[in-house]
Amino acid sequence: MSDAFSTPAEHALSHPELDSILENAQAGPSSMGDGVEGMSVEAAFEVEDTVGRILSGGYKTIGLQFPDELLPSSVQVYRAIQTRIQHTGAQAYVLADSTYGNCCPDVLSCLHLPADFLVHYGHACLTPTDALPVHYVFPRRRLNTAHAVECLLESGRDDSGGEDGAEKGGIVVWDVAFDWLADEIRKVFTESCAFPLSFATIQRPATSSELDGKDKGKSPALRSIEPPVGVELNNCRMWYIGEEGRSSINLQMTHANNSLYLYSPASSSVTALHRQTSRLLSRRLFALHQALNADIFGLIVSNIGLSSSQSLIKQLREDLRRAKKKSYTLSVGRLNPAKLANFAEVECFVLVGCNEGGVVDSKDFLRPIITPWELELALQGPEHVWAPEKWTLDLNKVLKEAQDRATVETPATNGIESDDNDGPEFSLITGKMRTKKVFKGATDSIEIPSEGIQSLTLRNQNFSLARLESAGSNYLASREFKGLEPRYGMDEPSLLEEGRSGVARGYTEEK
Repeated sequence: MSDAFSTPAEHALSHPELDSILENAQAGPSSMGDGVEGMSVEAAFEVEDTVGRILSGGYKTIGLQFPDELLPSSVQVYRAIQTRIQHTGAQAYVLADSTYGNCCPDVLSCLHLPADFLVHYGHACLTPTDALPVHYVFPRRRLNTAHAVECLLESGRDDSGGEDGAEKGGIVVWDVAFDWLADEIRKVFTESCAFPLSFATIQRPATSSELDGKDKGKSPALRSIEPPVGVELNNCRMWYIGEEGRSSINLQMTHANNSLYLYSPASSSVTALHRQTSRLLSRRLFALHQALNADIFGLIVSNIGLSSSQSLIKQLREDLRRAKKKSYTLSVGRLNPAKLANFAEVECFVLVGCNEGGVVDSKDFLRPIITPWELELALQGPEHVWAPEKWTLDLNKVLKEAQDRATVETPATNGIESDDNDGPEFSLITGKMRTKKVFKGATDSIEIPSEGIQSLTLRNQNFSLARLESAGSNYLASREFKGLEPRYGMDEPSLLEEGRSGVARGYTEEK
């Protein structure tokens, strides 16, 4: 099958992290990291804790989601869990080849079962989901905690003064693979530091049996990064324990005003990531200016199970309609340039994704890909204020800000749309004047009544004929290639003739 509308089979051979996956893909407890040495499979994959949550919650259909590198161990884990829960009538299923990404709970596959409980193994982005309860089983990596704390404190010694002259506070964040050492990290940092500290502790989501009725359906943040008590966030240094990747990039972009130091356990070295933040933010600013020139947007749903994702999509569509922009909602699974190139009429894509997969470097794509926060900023027009310290991938935060802005703007317009901003505007990308495309209402020209069309044409308030047009049909009419032409009534039918028979290696007339 063509990779235009699906992920090609070669994706498994061209995966950017395939080398590391093949290196670590082995059956047994060692696949969960070097921190489980000497453990059994049941202990490394926390089988007893998982079974306890299943039994206490009364779940009957359980999905076990494994990333590619942990699939060799999936059969052992499945058997260990199934033998312990089968007396209750519960059934577990192994989920592989995640619909969107390995870091996110594969809610779509769970809904196909349908499952009422999901166990997620391996690295996780910790983006809240409200579709069903999720239990996370993180890998375990070794860490020389004392050496890590010593190196981080030494690297940030020259950056100890705050804006008001007072000593800065510290915020400690670690990768999920080191969460099993959270108590040790907290203890060593506390004993080595005399200034205020706060720790971004990972909160495990509760099962249905642990929730009160009033809390059901809510998805609290699994990790909250807050400054120490009495210290402003801008007066804090940040230390991250883990390898450089999507987690660290999200951290440095969402805290652009803070000094960020990363300790790599693999190399036992420290890197000052905040010195690279300006380059990353400049790329996002360029994508924002490209969005300012766009009139047709494609909203890409990266994961339907993320908390507030559906509400945010609905809000973004409404905001684009109010700004006289055209929008299409797309669900394409894992992104690649070939898929999005099929939507040539879309001038800018908006990716509603998780904390780690929500930012895509669009240099290999035909059109720019921005985040929901950047879209809301672009819709404000030239009056927008670029504030890097407010950049975020938190869907709940973006949704709340969008709703607050909508409530302020809607009463002011009173339903009357002004045409003052429909004239030509200067593009910072092309350096030329451009004419904006204006799309009014649901059908680009007039609003269709909710009760439907009862006649062949619609009449406006002046009782004159109104023409119905759509952005898709107009764009199709302007394209040179429109697909295979049916040519109805243009070719006369020909006589039926007997064709070849046999197999390709030897047709009957060739023998």
